[in-house]
Amino acid sequence: MEFYQLEYFCGVAEQGGYNQAARHLYRVPSAIKRAVALLEDEIGVPLLRREGRAVRLTEEGEEFVSWARTAIESRSEVLDRIRKKGPLRGRVVVAAGQAILSKFLPRLKVFMNNHPQVEILILRRRGREIGPLIEQGEADFGYLPLESCPATLEWHRSVELKMLLAVPKKHPLARKRSITIQDLSHVPLILPDRQASSGQRIHHTFLQHGLEYRPLVETGDSRLLLSFVREGLGITILQEQKIGSDTKRFVRIVDATNLFGSQVEGIAWRKRGYLSEASRKLIAALAPEAAVRMSPSSDSLLRSAGKSSARS
Repeated sequence: MEFYQLEYFCGVAEQGGYNQAARHLYRVPSAIKRAVALLEDEIGVPLLRREGRAVRLTEEGEEFVSWARTAIESRSEVLDRIRKKGPLRGRVVVAAGQAILSKFLPRLKVFMNNHPQVEILILRRRGREIGPLIEQGEADFGYLPLESCPATLEWHRSVELKMLLAVPKKHPLARKRSITIQDLSHVPLILPDRQASSGQRIHHTFLQHGLEYRPLVETGDSRLLLSFVREGLGITILQEQKIGSDTKRFVRIVDATNLFGSQVEGIAWRKRGYLSEASRKLIAALAPEAAVRMSPSSDSLLRSAGKSSARS
């Protein structure tokens, strides 16, 4: 019995199918199926059963998956203890939105340069998608608004993002000193996906003012939003993020916090379960100002990680 077999089996159990597990684990489905088949052969009982297109755990599988998850977690904890005298290693999965990723890229780059043997996978997701990823163990931690954070996660305020308007410089509203919500209701808007936290914020603001508005495009790609604005096709409303000088040549950027408020994002991880040393140090590097509340041993580990990152 190999640990990779346990990881593949847990992946199938969590994702509900071989293809879904393969996508999550970045493996081919045939490798997942073979690993699980070998595991079942060794144990001598079926652990999974098919129900239509889905795959479900058998009674024996329910019992085994609980043990397998504990074994995988224990392995990570033991490896962390053994590796403490050597360079930091491990794999960390982070889930966040595009605006957050842009804001923390410099800190992430420093961490990666200081710890080249840590493998980092970043999942770009909407705020409401991030909590379930962390709960299910598909991400070690992530950034999301408090209102999207499940009760099973620890959440700590990390950053406040302004809401911005990007207006083509040749647009009539670009000449106005103050742009109102009523002004925006009369022009074509290039908007974030309504399922995203910023898209929901914009939609609710117009509803609160009793105003209809004219979406021309809805997309989760801020670069696409800005490209439409550059072409003079409308105005966009988006979260604070880095905007290139080439875009600013054609677009006026306006602080719209007075219209749409600001977006508060926090860093979150599971309240229960082991958080690897690599994950702790990356959290400390990205959010050293976070007032972390953990068990005494965990808290001291994170604080020491923050000091180590500061010295690096």
